[in-house]
Amino acid sequence: MNKQTIRFFALLFYILLIFLPLIVFFLFPMPPGREFLRDFSVLLGFTGLSMAGMQFIPTARLKVFANVFDLDGIYKVHHLLSILSVALVFAHPVILLLNNPYILLLLNPFSAPWPAQAGLIGLAGLILIAITSVLRKEIKISYDGWHLIHDLLAAVIAVFALIHIIKVNYYTSYPAMKWVWILEAVIWGAMTIYMRVIKPAQIMKKPFTVKQIIEETKDTWTMILKPKGHSGLDFSAGQVAWININSSPYTLNKNPFSISGSAHNKGELRFSIKNLGDFTSTIGKLIGGETVYVDGPYGSFSLDDPKTKSGLALLAGGIGAAPVMSILYTLADQNDNRPVYFFYGNYNEENILFKKELDRLDQCMNLTVIHVLEKPVNPGKYLQGFISRQILDTYLPQNRVDLFYFVCGPLPMIAAMEKHFSALDIPRKQINTEKYKMA
Repeated sequence: MNKQTIRFFALLFYILLIFLPLIVFFLFPMPPGREFLRDFSVLLGFTGLSMAGMQFIPTARLKVFANVFDLDGIYKVHHLLSILSVALVFAHPVILLLNNPYILLLLNPFSAPWPAQAGLIGLAGLILIAITSVLRKEIKISYDGWHLIHDLLAAVIAVFALIHIIKVNYYTSYPAMKWVWILEAVIWGAMTIYMRVIKPAQIMKKPFTVKQIIEETKDTWTMILKPKGHSGLDFSAGQVAWININSSPYTLNKNPFSISGSAHNKGELRFSIKNLGDFTSTIGKLIGGETVYVDGPYGSFSLDDPKTKSGLALLAGGIGAAPVMSILYTLADQNDNRPVYFFYGNYNEENILFKKELDRLDQCMNLTVIHVLEKPVNPGKYLQGFISRQILDTYLPQNRVDLFYFVCGPLPMIAAMEKHFSALDIPRKQINTEKYKMA
């Protein structure tokens, strides 16, 4: 089964799971209907809760889905659906209150019956999970701290929302609806067990150790890992993995990075990491021999995709060159002669990562490297400014619409490149973007 077919059926299945309570409500016997607004609010709550619960699926990073969908797309949809689910669930008590102002008495946590209290707790958890996710940096929560809060709140939401539905026991008093919520709860639980128990057990069986730390610049290092007691990690160029160092894979302390080495070199695994604070600041202090656990690989990009056969246009800013180097090393190792154009943006010459390696690769493969520096020390040697539409128009070949475009960099750069591609009539299906921001 090809990726397009898997993607179609996966999306169909996911959508059906989200709207399953709604489908069952209209197709199966239910208790006598009540006033319209009351039933409407219940259906919104059902849909919102089901949508929120199904976010356990993308966060579990099931490889069957993570390797056929764009990873950035998965996380973008996850964030949007999470916010939408909060709005739908929040609409449930608001509409009930508009329909019957006496519902306000149920908002008193000291006198409200247990079903109402459980619903309020679940709603509060849902609102908090949205706030801490959207405003994580503004309220200065570390990535690891946010991860812990996110998991705890997800558990609170699932448990108390289900208690609310079961204790109200109106529509769930009928078998079809009851079985829907049993199925939903089983899926949520299964995803949690997979993510927190099964997957860490699998990762623990294949540890790596730090073989070498290479200082690329004063704040960027390449960490080379070697497999310990196994043959290594099978991955494709341009993919991503989550890693944690000197701690159990059962902990929440994991961080995503692009693999920067060749997919053909199974004896080592490379990650190139820039100091951006928190975990990344510790990479340069490693001395070798530390145990590293790797969760991955993830990502749908593949050099075997027919869309890449006419050639590649790779665009990166700063440390965004990490997955690009994986692509270049892999192409070089397989003696691949397809044309490759690499547009690489940096602040100045001192910030150019992998400069010697790029010069070497430029001599042994069909590669054109275009350096674009914002403030070059030697303006005559490099293009000055940012990667612009004019630069792309000048250096891309005439068959530029046939090339496949791989972009990795900060969010403003991604946005700018997408505008340039649109102006140059590059088909959207020929573009793959990799963003730094994961949460």
